[in-house]
Amino acid sequence: MKLEGIYSALLTPFCEDESIDRQAIGALLDFQVRLGIDGVYVGGSSGEAMLQSLDERADYLSDVAAAASGRLKLIAHVGTIATRDALTLSQNAAKSGYQAISAIPPFYYDFSRPEVMAHYRELADTSALPLIVYNFPARTSGFTLPELVELLSHPNIIGIKHTSSDMFQLERIRDAAPDAIVYNGYDEMCLAGFAMGAQGAIGTTYNFMGDLFVALRACVAAGRIEEARLLQAMANRVIQVLIKVGVMPGSKALLGIMGLPGGASRRPFRKVKEADLAALREAVGPVLAWRESASRKSV
Repeated sequence: MKLEGIYSALLTPFCEDESIDRQAIGALLDFQVRLGIDGVYVGGSSGEAMLQSLDERADYLSDVAAAASGRLKLIAHVGTIATRDALTLSQNAAKSGYQAISAIPPFYYDFSRPEVMAHYRELADTSALPLIVYNFPARTSGFTLPELVELLSHPNIIGIKHTSSDMFQLERIRDAAPDAIVYNGYDEMCLAGFAMGAQGAIGTTYNFMGDLFVALRACVAAGRIEEARLLQAMANRVIQVLIKVGVMPGSKALLGIMGLPGGASRRPFRKVKEADLAALREAVGPVLAWRESASRKSV
């Protein structure tokens, strides 16, 4: 299966008591399908996975796969501090029907480079699913190009999620490992990532405006760069407000604005205020108008 394309870094809906709202999962996945994205990346930062227990993460992977019911490609994020926990989540993902796993480097402790590399090799050696390395230097230790080339030479490591503004490194990865899949990670730089050779993108805002990024990717493929730039600018106006409001709580609020159940984020994330909602509605207005216009044109 080709795993290129646009993937939403799936949010996790919560109830008022902060338990996972399993009744909302089906509606959230149906919405992802309607947006026309290629798949979902489940259990990552956007899903607030680091605020969940291992059992909660495993159950959510299973529930999402059941709700997707073959309509979307599935990548499970299984990153943890402990290698054994990542292996456990990897096994659960394979049983649930995922096509690939991904993992952020083990964090918090100052792990040596050999320890980090050994962690990935063991995960790749043991997993029944292909592995996508997660390069996120703003939150964990970043990788050098030689380290990434070494990892991508492993037969079960197929790509990298590049959540970095270093577009030079992205292009060098594509040059050094042409058979690997490179996913752009920062939504606000999606156009730049595609321009430098990314074959896919994984992002938080694709949960509620993935259709815009599907269109952006199509524009790039067709050489309509100015149109793609206008779409990126439209998205970035929303992202600018999200950064001010708080990306996780604000993203869930935007789902609510679009009629989807998302709930609040788990503490210590703050609750969204009325002024935040007003700013989000204003920022996302052009996206909703663009969506309506695109819908009329397709009829």
